[in-house]
Formats: sequence, structure tokens, C-alpha cells
Amino acid sequence: MMSLRNIFDRKKKRTVVIVQCRLSSTRLPRKALLPLGGKPLVEWTLAAMKKVKADAYYLATDVDSGPELEGIARAAGFSFYAGSKDDVLDRFLKTIELSKADVVVRATADNPFLFYEAASALLDEYRERASSAPVDYISWTGLPHGSGVEIFNAHSLIEAASRTDDPYDHEHVGPALYRHTDRFNCLFLRAPKGFYYPELRTTVDVYADYWRALAVVDAVVESSGKVKEPVKEPFTLSQILAALGRESIKYPMLLVPCVEKGHGTGHLRRCLSLAVETGADILIPEDGGLAELPLLLDEYRGRGLKERQIVRNADHAECYSLAVTDLFSADGEFAKALSAKCPIVALDEGTADAGWADYLLDVIPSVQDDRSVNLSQPDFIPLPENRRTSVDRNAVPKTAIVVLGGEDPASLSLPAAVALASCGISASCVASSEAKAESLRESVGGKCPGVTVSGPVVDLKEKLYLYDLVVTHYGFTAFEARAAGCAVILMGTSPLHERLAEKYGFACVPASGVNEGTFKALLGEPGKLYAEGERGAETDGQAQKVGRGGMDLSAFVRELSHGKRLSCPVCRTFPEQRDPVVARTKARTFRRCASCGMLYMSWTVDEKQTEYNRAYFYEDYEKQYGKTYEEDFASIKAQGVRRMSLIDSIYRRHHSSVTPTILDVGCALGPFMDAANDSGWQVFGIDVSQDAVSHVTGKLHYPAICASFPDPGIGSQFGMDRFDALTMWYVIEHFQDLDAVLSAVSSLVKRGGIFAFSTPSASGVSARYNKDKFFEQSPADHYTLWEPSRAASILKKYGFAVKKIVSTGIHPERFPESKRKLSPQTLAFASRVFKLGDTFEIYCRKE
Repeated sequence: MMSLRNIFDRKKKRTVVIVQCRLSSTRLPRKALLPLGGKPLVEWTLAAMKKVKADAYYLATDVDSGPELEGIARAAGFSFYAGSKDDVLDRFLKTIELSKADVVVRATADNPFLFYEAASALLDEYRERASSAPVDYISWTGLPHGSGVEIFNAHSLIEAASRTDDPYDHEHVGPALYRHTDRFNCLFLRAPKGFYYPELRTTVDVYADYWRALAVVDAVVESSGKVKEPVKEPFTLSQILAALGRESIKYPMLLVPCVEKGHGTGHLRRCLSLAVETGADILIPEDGGLAELPLLLDEYRGRGLKERQIVRNADHAECYSLAVTDLFSADGEFAKALSAKCPIVALDEGTADAGWADYLLDVIPSVQDDRSVNLSQPDFIPLPENRRTSVDRNAVPKTAIVVLGGEDPASLSLPAAVALASCGISASCVASSEAKAESLRESVGGKCPGVTVSGPVVDLKEKLYLYDLVVTHYGFTAFEARAAGCAVILMGTSPLHERLAEKYGFACVPASGVNEGTFKALLGEPGKLYAEGERGAETDGQAQKVGRGGMDLSAFVRELSHGKRLSCPVCRTFPEQRDPVVARTKARTFRRCASCGMLYMSWTVDEKQTEYNRAYFYEDYEKQYGKTYEEDFASIKAQGVRRMSLIDSIYRRHHSSVTPTILDVGCALGPFMDAANDSGWQVFGIDVSQDAVSHVTGKLHYPAICASFPDPGIGSQFGMDRFDALTMWYVIEHFQDLDAVLSAVSSLVKRGGIFAFSTPSASGVSARYNKDKFFEQSPADHYTLWEPSRAASILKKYGFAVKKIVSTGIHPERFPESKRKLSPQTLAFASRVFKLGDTFEIYCRKE
């Protein structure tokens, strides 16, 4: 009997585009009707699919959604069918029957940025292939998730539906064909180069996807003078790719400034500047307490801040690659809630416990010398270009500007200006707004002719050089004035500000001492009002770094947005209470898992992956060790001989003398395999480097495969279910998913078998006595840092009992000078006994 598809192959084929849509989605309810570019999201899909040449166009939905979607479909030139809500396959069958389709081009309505060019190309490919042989299903692979379509033989789908009652097939349509390739010819073709972008995502499934879609539309509208909302034409492939390539869309950021009354406007100004420079969104709550907030927003709108960048709450913070907080001192509950949604970089964070922050960046020098931050870099302070060229530091200042930020919470500006005027100085008092300036002018009246009052000064830092003296509080303006060559007096608006002024060499007037006498005393020694040297004042014999300026904070923060948060590699969860921070470096943060105790890299912006190619074993190895890996083979093998003696001693106590099997994971050029073979073991190897595997199989003639551990089926590739031993020499620290690795090891090692590995020690002499350097130099691809004292409890979870730990990497010269009074031999002995080597080996047995 001739099949339906053979009959189909002999007649003219009617092609129908069917877009499926429903409004009952749970992750993002009613997403098809969400506004996008001035029209509902579903209209984007319909417009894109109208670009694909077909004989008919249908929107297939469910009965409940039909009333709201029918008008949209017909306005877009689509016919309409409403059917089953849950049985989408049946909905397609009914639409096929109604449309008399032979070929179906299937799209889903939650994909507003379909590559209609790719859909047309796929239809051409289908027709060409179907002209010579039956094709039941075809799709491109490697398109962005959400930019592709499926094409299938309508009659084949009817046949497939008659053969399946699987709920999955009936919910997803295509699987009814491609899950049954014994009966249907299904083709998944790699997309042509121009369409191949598998790393991108364009679908709208959750709110973060919708946020990205809004950003894409804004980017295209912004970059094209012709495209305006409501957008009529679907975007081309090149427009979509250009928008998705923008840093602000690939790595979206949320800036979270302090807008509370009493903390000034510096935090807000810095975030507004970053928003303009990076395109990041900025959180401005409706109930922000700063009176100056509306004026500042208007000012930065004039500089390029867009309305869409202003968000009113952090409910959808999961949309962002990074949140940058500039909160003075963050509320703990808010910070923890935000941290649960996205990684956080905290600028100049004042709380003592900021473990919720993935990265701490101090720009303004802090009062705490021992403060643990990832980076302290005052050079991010934007210093002025305009500077005083010649200054007589012994002359009493004649002009002064008094500027105490956007709020002046202690109301010290005017009293300070009046006191200066009493000393014979012409003082300009800067208010935070014109309204406040008018109020201060009324207060002064004609009582103090030496005082003038003005509203906010645009681009203040470039006008500081016009004054002999700048009176401000500790913050950006203080360092800007110092760089401009002005004399500086700080107002001690709080005890903290007074301590900071003293530490960084600024003259300071306490809040209780704002009077003529205090200022006269300071002005009596004018030389002390200037910076001592280029870098700041000397304190306790050490120059305090206060910044040369010139470093681009926006570029650095943008780089941080590429960073990655990592969970404990053993537990693989992000606990509600963040694990305690152990160390912070410029590029990484390390934590200790509160559950299993593992030290691990919890955040990195420097995720460099080593390429294990020929150069790694030869040129690169020679640069580091003076010889190539192959030339060093004998000495590496000697270590293998020692290791095998330990494995042998543990294994053979409980086993007969039959030839046991051993798998070396990360076998490199095979020196350990050679040592194990000499010890009478049957050896197998695995490595990610094809060059290494080729050397092992070609020169040493041992079985080895090129694969990533723990890829499934590794044992079966050697014809083995399990091994008597498995080893990893300086490999285990490279795995991000250590749980999967140790689970695979447990399944591959026979009961009573041996698991042995070596790794750097996080409790060795280097880590113990030079902690900062140890973590700074820890390689970027070392995700776990093992400690001998904690290894047993972790390995026990996977069925292994530790039988021996050997401390290696013995370095007496790395002990602090106070300890080096002992002989090197004594220090080496102590290192072995107390496990102070910088590396160690663990030998355990599968219980």
C-alpha cells in the first residue's frame, strides 16, 4: 500500500506557515500580548513569518486565548484556528486539515526575532531534498535559541500522530516525528555560517528574555534613523545581531545608588555618570528621599540618560549580569535579596560585613588599612584637567569656594563661608539647588559682604582651580581640589570623616568648631593646607595613595560585568546565606562552603582556559622549566613510580595478584601510565589534548582517548565497566562541577579499588604565611582549593575512605624569616609531618 508521504511526493505541494500561540504561559503570563516596539509581541512573529513565501498563513491557538488573538492574527494577514489547549499536536492536525497543507513551516509566537532569512533558506533546502527523497522533518541547528523554525511533511505528521499517545509528543509537535527516526527521515542540519550563532538567545520565555527584547528594539530604533515606534517591519538578521552584540545587551548591568537623605549626592552622581557612559539601567525608587533627585535626573537626561534606563524596583534583578551598588552603607536585607538574584559589585561599601558582594571595589581611600577588598584603586577618581600652574604655598588664600555636596546635612556651608569672610577671604558658598541658594541669600542679606551664594556649579571639578582654597568634606571633591593645586580644608561632618581627613593628610575643622578662630588658626600655617608631594600626605612613614586619576571606571565596571559567579563545586547550590568569604583578589573571590567546607572560587572575571595543545607540552613547558615535557619525561615518571608503590601497597593488601586495571585521567604524554605499566598494571588514559593522546597511543602504544571527563561512556570505550584504580595528578582542581566528577569516579572504581590524586594545598606553607599572595597567584582555572584536613569528609560522601596523605611541594625557603632560624632540613621535616607542603597527594579506597 502506498504511504501518504509517497502520494504527497507526486503532487504539487501546498506550503502553509503555522504560528502557534497561547496566553496561558506560566513563567511569563500572557507574554504574547506584552508591548514591544509599540505593538504586541506576537505581531513581531507574525510579521517575520509573513516574509517567508507560502500559500497560506495561520495562527493556531487554544479556545481560551482565541478571542484576544483572532483580531491580531487577521490584521496581520493570517487565518485563524482555535483548538485544544493542551494537545498542541491535535491543534496542528486540525489546522493542517483546515488549510489543506502539504508542507508546514512551524514557528512559535514567543520568538519575536525570528531569522526569516534562515526560514526561507530552510524551506528552499527542504524542497530541494524532498524532490529526490522523502523528508519528513528538517531544521537548522546552531541558530540563536528562538530564531529558528521547523519544517515538516504535513502528511507525515498525520501518520506520526496516529502512532503516538505520548503526552510529550502531543505537547511539542515536532517530537512526534524526530523521536521516531526508525519510521521518519528527520534532518538536523548545521546552519550556514551566516545564521550560526548558537551562543545567542532571542526567545521570550521569562522576564529576563522580555527585558532583552525591549533592549534589542531600543538599540535598533536608536541606531537607525528610519525605524520608529510602532515598528512596522520585522528586524533583519543583521539588525538583530548588531543589537545583540552590544555590551549593554550581552552583559546588562543595574546601577544601584544611594538616594537616601543624609548621604549626599555623590553616590547618585557617580551612578548617573556610569549609566550615561555604559548604557546600564539605574534603580531610582519612587520614594527616593533625596530632595535633589528630580533636578539631578533632569541634568543627566540632558547628558544622554534615557527614560528606559530608569527602573523603579529590583523585582527583576535576575535580568542583569551584574548589579553595581553605590549605597554608602547597604541595608543588609536588601543587599542579600539582591545578591540572590544577580552578582554584585559594591563600590566604596561602608558595611563591615559585605559578604553578599561578589566583588568589592574601593575608589575613595578607606580608613581601614586591613579592609578586605578585591581592589582599592583611587586612580578611578576623575581628577580635573584644569590645574593651578603656580602656587605660593606660604601665602594666605584670598578666594575660597565652600561646597559640601548635594545635601549639606549638617548645614555647615554658610557658617563656614561666613567664618572665612571674617578672616578676610572672599568666599563663594555653593548650594545644592537654586531654591536653597535663594534661601541662603536671604539668610546672609547684607550682613556679610564677603560671602556670595550660588546654585549648583556645572562641571565643578574643572572650576576648582579658580580658587585659592576649597572647603569641602571627605570625598571626590577633596581629591579633585588637591589635584587642581588648591589649598584644602575639610569639614568634619562626622567622626569618620574626621579620621579620614587625618589619615590622608587633610586639614580638618570639626562640626563643632566652625568659627572664625578655628579658620584663623589653620590659615596661619597655609603650607599645611596643601598636599605633601604628588601622592598625598605621609602617615606613619608611609605615603598614602590618593590617586593620580586617569583610569576609566566605566570601562572597568563594564569589564566586571563579564564576570561569572560560581557555586560550590561539590554542593552545586547557591545557599540563601552566602558562604563566608575567605579571600579577595583583583580578579577573583574565594569562599568556604558552609555545608561541605570546600574552599572554592566563587566569582571570577578572569576565566582563562589553558589550551592543552602541542605548545603546552613543548614551547610553554620549556619556558617555565627549561626543558620540554618530553625531555622531562623520566623525572615525571620517577614520581609516578613512587606513587605506584603507594597505590600497590594499599591495593594489594586486599586483592590477589591478578593484573589490575588503572585509568589515568589527564594522562598528558603518559609518564604515569608508563610507571603503572612497569608495576604490572593494565593502563588506560584519557586527556582533553589530542596531541597528548596521539603521543600516548603512537609512541607508548597504550590505549587512550581524547575526551572530557566525566563524559558518559568512558569505560565502555575501553570495553570496561569499572577499573581497579583511577588517578588524577594535578587535574581535580580544574573541574567546576566536582560533584559530577566525584560521582563518575565512584561509579568507575570497583569496590575496594583505589582513587588517588594530587592537588595544590590551601593549608601549605605559602597559603598559611602569605595568604594574599597565595590566592592572587592561584591559577584562573583552579576552581577548588583542597586542604588535607578536610579532604576525608568530602570524599566520604562519594564512598571513599582516605588511607594515606603525602605532603609534597616542600619549600623551607617559603617560611617567614622568624621560622627560618631552624635549619632547612628541620623545616622540611616539619612540613611533611604537619602537612605544610604546598601540594599534597591523597590515596583513598572505595568502601
